[in-house]
Amino acid sequence: APTIFAHKGRRTPEGLLAEIKERGWKMFVMKQSYMAFSLGFQKLSVEECENNPQILKDYFEEFADCPEYVVQEAIQGFVRNWETRCFWFNGEFLYAIANKAAVSTDDGMEQIVTGDDIPEEFLENAKRIGREALKCLPELKTPDGQPVPMTLIRTDIGCSDSEIHDKETNWDPNQRTFFLNEIEYGGTTYFIRHLKFDAMPLWAKLYVEKAREIHEKMQAPEPQAKRARVSEVESKTPLMKKPAAVMKKPAKA
Repeated sequence: APTIFAHKGRRTPEGLLAEIKERGWKMFVMKQSYMAFSLGFQKLSVEECENNPQILKDYFEEFADCPEYVVQEAIQGFVRNWETRCFWFNGEFLYAIANKAAVSTDDGMEQIVTGDDIPEEFLENAKRIGREALKCLPELKTPDGQPVPMTLIRTDIGCSDSEIHDKETNWDPNQRTFFLNEIEYGGTTYFIRHLKFDAMPLWAKLYVEKAREIHEKMQAPEPQAKRARVSEVESKTPLMKKPAAVMKKPAKA
């Protein structure tokens, strides 16, 4: 979605509103970069912030310590369409849930579907975009620098089906546009209680196997080629020799 990042030390309520208006937005949402459970989430209109500048001033004061606000044009498609959240481990798809968050629905009630209740169009597009998103993540490494496949990653895919006012975005308002909304990691919500199967044994198995994989990599001896390179470097390193001691004649009595 069209996004503005408001960094601590470089943001002001007046400056942020001016940037939002310059992009052409009518409605927008604000949240903290490390936010969870919709804490600090706020949906606002440009008009109400112009009429009452104190709204943004209060937000800036309440969340002054947050290093970054994520500010996005409000996508009305969240009200009508599922946001599909795909769960990946070792880069492989495990399962998905689709929901309409309480902050998005008209009645303030969250809606969740799982398994084959997720419309195929939403699931397949979410998997397609999620796979591409995984390619953008930095490589996961053990404490001693050895690469290992990624642990849990959750990709959240939204759907827009109406006009977007952002001057830099050209989504067709007459068709569905699926887009990456968020990438989350192991501390995310797993939606276990909503699934049609018991996922607890699955996650236990995956994390135990990952812990063993990392342990085995760190316990394994260094590859012969690496040892050879280290030895070669050491052999070419000049040795520092101590200067020979100077023999002095004994002083005359």
